[in-house]
Amino acid sequence: MVSMIVRPRIFLVRSLWTLALVGPILFGIGVVRAQDIPMLPRELPEKKHKLKDKFPEKPSQMPSFTIPVGPLGYALPGVTYLGRHYSLVSLNFLDENRLLFSFRAPGLLQREPAQDEPEHERQMRAVVLKLPNGTKEADTLWTLSDLKPYLWMLNDGHFLLHDRDGLEEGDASLQMKAYLPMTEKLVSLEMDPGQKYLLASTLGAATTAEIKADAGTIRSADPSKPVLESDVVVRLLELKSGQTVQIKRQRAAAQTPFNAQGYLEISHEKLDQWALNLDLFGGETKKVGNVESTCLPSSFFLSEREILVAGCDPDHRWKLTAATTDWRQMWEFPLPNSVIPPLFEVASNGSRFVRETIALKQTPQADSETLWVKDVRGQVVRVFDAADGKLVLEQPLNPVLDAGGNVAISPSGKRVAILNGKTIEVFDLPEPAPLPNDVAH
Repeated sequence: MVSMIVRPRIFLVRSLWTLALVGPILFGIGVVRAQDIPMLPRELPEKKHKLKDKFPEKPSQMPSFTIPVGPLGYALPGVTYLGRHYSLVSLNFLDENRLLFSFRAPGLLQREPAQDEPEHERQMRAVVLKLPNGTKEADTLWTLSDLKPYLWMLNDGHFLLHDRDGLEEGDASLQMKAYLPMTEKLVSLEMDPGQKYLLASTLGAATTAEIKADAGTIRSADPSKPVLESDVVVRLLELKSGQTVQIKRQRAAAQTPFNAQGYLEISHEKLDQWALNLDLFGGETKKVGNVESTCLPSSFFLSEREILVAGCDPDHRWKLTAATTDWRQMWEFPLPNSVIPPLFEVASNGSRFVRETIALKQTPQADSETLWVKDVRGQVVRVFDAADGKLVLEQPLNPVLDAGGNVAISPSGKRVAILNGKTIEVFDLPEPAPLPNDVAH
């Protein structure tokens, strides 16, 4: 870890070159340390004809209505938070007409963590806002144990919250009940698109009971190997019951996209040929298809049957491809030359997705190992139809929140909410392009 050199509105950070494949974040980082602004790997060859990520001067359409959040007590974070990858806010749709907005509780000072203690306890205020007038229906205070993502939406209007006691389940009234007690430090939490399973990664050893469990439910939990406190224990749980289905232990945090059948793995075959395989939970492996890419591709599930794959064409330009799980290509288009990994949000019905990027004033040199905050121009939100890749909304926003949480898409994909300054802007979008029958839920 390098120390931060603080100057007026400027600080220097070391870039992180080692990538981990993360489901919701394409070209993403598994565990991002505080004070790191992750950048794409330097090994990517420099070629001409690369597309530059343009920063739009205004939105492609005006919001249908806006909700001021200053009266709720929300205050803009300072520029010193940029690069720390803290989850500072969370904006989510409970349903088509209600938003859940949470942010640091006003008036409660947040101490700076020591260099060897990047996480600390904080209080967050959560409010439920009725659309379109922004009436407050419920509010409460949450006490969180760290600065990582803390909220995950469920398809039925409920949500999971990670607080001091582990995972709790809440609803639109903000009434909470215990879901999964957790004494170990949470590294990450993911769900398959259909929300049948929950994949929870924690720091620490698997319990003796888990190690001695039926061998058919254990994956890579070898009791003969020494158990380290730094081990990452990955548990696959049934979301409805909270029961453990599988468990594996690994030396580092590395997340893999998965659906209700298994984990999606990418392996190199030869030259620019890559194989996509689905490692089924039952132990078998199913071939999904082959990808041509001159760089290491990454992927995640948009829905149970639609996969997004990012790779490079023969000229080493980024491209984004959507295909079905039986490998029928739906669409493909070139991507701008991103330097910082983008963030993704997906409508629960799989009809639309949001791609959020950070635009720079100029592209760093190929051998650059530093990124100055003064070079960040802003953040850009783009909304696409999953069926054909059509761009339906483009919007610049500030301040930049590199951990996301400032954009939400409704379950139907027909509404997008964006936290822009001290205002929530809500956009009503046309009906999404229909998904093919073999892709739609």
